Amino acid sequence: MSISVIADIIVDTVQCGRDDIVAEARLADLGVDSLKAITVLYELEEAFDIEIPNEVIEQIETVGDIVAKVDALRAAQAA
Repeated sequence: MSISVIADIIVDTVQCGRDDIVAEARLADLGVDSLKAITVLYELEEAFDIEIPNEVIEQIETVGDIVAKVDALRAAQAA
Protein backbone atom coordinates (compact mmCIF):
# COMPACT_ATOMS: atom_id res chain seq x y z
CA MET A 1 0.00 0.00 0.00
CA SER A 2 1.29 3.44 -0.90
CA ILE A 3 0.62 5.04 2.51
CA SER A 4 3.48 3.11 4.11
CA VAL A 5 5.99 4.24 1.48
CA ILE A 6 4.65 7.78 1.59
CA ALA A 7 4.95 7.85 5.38
CA ASP A 8 8.54 6.62 5.19
CA ILE A 9 9.44 9.35 2.71
CA ILE A 10 7.84 12.09 4.81
CA VAL A 11 9.47 10.86 8.02
CA ASP A 12 12.89 10.70 6.34
CA THR A 13 12.54 14.14 4.76
CA VAL A 14 11.00 16.04 7.66
CA GLN A 15 12.35 14.06 10.62
CA CYS A 16 8.92 13.89 12.23
CA GLY A 17 7.45 10.99 14.18
CA ARG A 18 5.92 8.08 12.27
CA ASP A 19 2.82 8.32 14.49
CA ASP A 20 2.27 11.87 13.20
CA ILE A 21 1.68 10.58 9.67
CA VAL A 22 -2.09 10.20 9.38
CA ALA A 23 -4.34 11.08 6.45
CA GLU A 24 -5.65 14.23 8.13
CA ALA A 25 -2.19 15.56 9.04
CA ARG A 26 -1.50 18.89 7.37
CA LEU A 27 1.93 18.96 5.76
CA ALA A 28 2.68 22.42 7.18
CA ASP A 29 2.00 21.09 10.69
CA LEU A 30 4.48 18.26 10.06
CA GLY A 31 7.18 20.78 9.12
CA VAL A 32 6.94 20.43 5.34
CA ASP A 33 7.87 23.76 3.78
CA SER A 34 7.97 24.38 0.02
CA LEU A 35 11.51 23.02 -0.39
CA LYS A 36 10.72 19.88 1.60
CA ALA A 37 7.51 19.45 -0.40
CA ILE A 38 9.54 19.36 -3.60
CA THR A 39 11.89 16.82 -2.03
CA VAL A 40 8.96 14.65 -0.92
CA LEU A 41 7.40 14.77 -4.39
CA TYR A 42 10.72 13.90 -6.03
CA GLU A 43 11.14 10.93 -3.71
CA LEU A 44 7.58 9.83 -4.48
CA GLU A 45 8.28 10.00 -8.20
CA GLU A 46 11.31 7.79 -7.71
CA ALA A 47 9.57 5.33 -5.40
CA PHE A 48 6.47 4.86 -7.55
CA ASP A 49 7.97 5.50 -11.00
CA ILE A 50 5.45 8.27 -11.72
CA GLU A 51 5.67 11.89 -12.81
CA ILE A 52 4.02 14.43 -10.55
CA PRO A 53 3.31 17.77 -12.25
CA ASN A 54 4.75 20.82 -10.46
CA GLU A 55 1.35 22.47 -10.12
CA VAL A 56 0.27 19.59 -7.87
CA ILE A 57 2.38 21.03 -5.05
CA GLU A 58 -0.14 23.84 -4.59
CA GLN A 59 -3.03 21.35 -4.42
CA ILE A 60 -1.58 19.16 -1.69
CA GLU A 61 -2.25 20.15 1.91
CA THR A 62 -2.51 16.86 3.80
CA VAL A 63 -0.98 13.40 3.82
CA GLY A 64 -4.32 12.15 2.49
CA ASP A 65 -3.99 14.51 -0.48
CA ILE A 66 -0.63 12.93 -1.29
CA VAL A 67 -2.03 9.41 -1.05
CA ALA A 68 -4.96 10.31 -3.31
CA LYS A 69 -2.74 11.98 -5.91
CA VAL A 70 -0.20 9.14 -5.96
CA ASP A 71 -2.96 6.54 -6.25
CA ALA A 72 -4.61 8.50 -9.09
CA LEU A 73 -1.36 8.88 -10.98
CA ARG A 74 -0.52 5.21 -10.56
CA ALA A 75 -3.99 4.19 -11.75
CA ALA A 76 -3.72 6.48 -14.79
CA GLN A 77 -0.32 5.05 -15.60
CA ALA A 78 -1.61 1.47 -15.36
CA ALA A 79 -4.55 2.19 -17.69
